Amino acid sequence: MDISIIIPVYNVASYIEACMQSICKQTFKGSFEVIVVDDCGTDNSIVRAEQILKTELPDCATYQILHHERNRGLSAARNTGDEVSQGKYTLYVDSDDQLTSVCLEKLFEKAEKTGADLTYGAYETFSVEHSEGIQVFQGPYIMAWNKLIRKDFLQKNHIGFVEGLVHEDNPWSFEVKVRKPITAVVEEVTYRYLIRENSLQTSKDYTKHFDAYCQILKEYSRIIYSLDSQDAVHRYIYYLEQQKALFFATTMEKGTTEQLHQLYELIRSIGPIPKCSKPDFHYYLPTIFGFCAYKKFHKYHLC
Repeated sequence: MDISIIIPVYNVASYIEACMQSICKQTFKGSFEVIVVDDCGTDNSIVRAEQILKTELPDCATYQILHHERNRGLSAARNTGDEVSQGKYTLYVDSDDQLTSVCLEKLFEKAEKTGADLTYGAYETFSVEHSEGIQVFQGPYIMAWNKLIRKDFLQKNHIGFVEGLVHEDNPWSFEVKVRKPITAVVEEVTYRYLIRENSLQTSKDYTKHFDAYCQILKEYSRIIYSLDSQDAVHRYIYYLEQQKALFFATTMEKGTTEQLHQLYELIRSIGPIPKCSKPDFHYYLPTIFGFCAYKKFHKYHLC
């Protein structure tokens, strides 16, 4: 099996048919499997998905539908798909998004030609109101979707998704990055990302984002200190400081004073860094003074 496409599904009846049809219309001539993970939604998303797959999937492909006994979230659904996937490569797809017709062909061709562990393409955004592409993005991005990754690379490095976490792509992508995969890029658009009003990304409830940011910082710290090379630890820990500063700045803008103090306590608990720079002298001050110093100097990590 060449490629395993893993698609978590939860209450996306309005979008699932377009997603499935985009997979069925691939120009790719190799073998691939579609693994749909039912995360206990309450609409007829799974019925619609199976109708399309049963009637329109090409002969070179197979599909299976897995069912969670309870709603466990996107990370758990992806991990469930990983457990049964048989493909040489894995491709994660969100169930409200779409693949371009050449996605599998272009990503697979580039991966095989270059021997890459990770191959990604450009993507475009679209909305329900504007089905044509709104904006095209090229270059590195944090999301796990639209990245063709070797299954044995994930297994060798024990990389999976943190369950119960929103913004689940962040620690996954960071761990992939620090394990130094051979990377290749397809400059064509291979993925269409739907922007919709009621998604988590557009939600105005900052609490969920704040809780995720705290967990992400803990995961980054865990990943960094699991590295064998001390030089690598020092190199990536500066990236951790940038993330701390970014989340702190976001919380200053959107969060509460209580959340800001809570985040700073966490920042101190997973610091200081070796040979820290001037903006990091706050670690060595009493907490109340360190907090005031960090409010003033954290921005230097964002430059």
